[in-house]
Amino acid sequence: MKLFFRIMLAIYAFCLAVFSAGAMYVAIYPNAYIEISESVVQVVSTDNATALRVAVFVTALIFFALSILFLLSGVKSNKDRKAVSKHTDIGEIMISLNSIENIASNATKRSNGIKESKTLIKKADDGVNIEVRVVVMPDISIPVISEEVQGRVKRSVEDASGITVKNVKVIVDSIYPGITSKPRVE
Repeated sequence: MKLFFRIMLAIYAFCLAVFSAGAMYVAIYPNAYIEISESVVQVVSTDNATALRVAVFVTALIFFALSILFLLSGVKSNKDRKAVSKHTDIGEIMISLNSIENIASNATKRSNGIKESKTLIKKADDGVNIEVRVVVMPDISIPVISEEVQGRVKRSVEDASGITVKNVKVIVDSIYPGITSKPRVE
């Protein structure tokens, strides 16, 4: 949930709590409702209270819009965010992004010359975009290993899941600084 959305929800909940406390007070002391409503009508109905009426209307409009927004966000399903769906003749198949990430990660690790890798999967309109961050061995050609990883990841994910891979972005984060061969004993 985005920070702005959380802040608006907190303000909305606070205002609703204050309104609820007022409603409980009125339920316990019914005469308070008459006093409150008479004073509100008197303040709002004066001739020079146009700015106050506009402020009350705008505030009510904002609360109405927030109510609709929160209602719709509660009804909306989150299941599609963390999975990719594929439709077949007999139904729908949902594959989690985590599963696709594991497939891509395993394909990357099978490439010779890759010391470490990290995979990130992003859902696209009709497939996925994959970002692979790698640490390569120092004696490996970076363009060659990058193309190999791209091809291997794309094939593996499409073969294993049936989901279309839109693109595979390989980012070489570093070249492994450690010892790549065994020291000779003399």
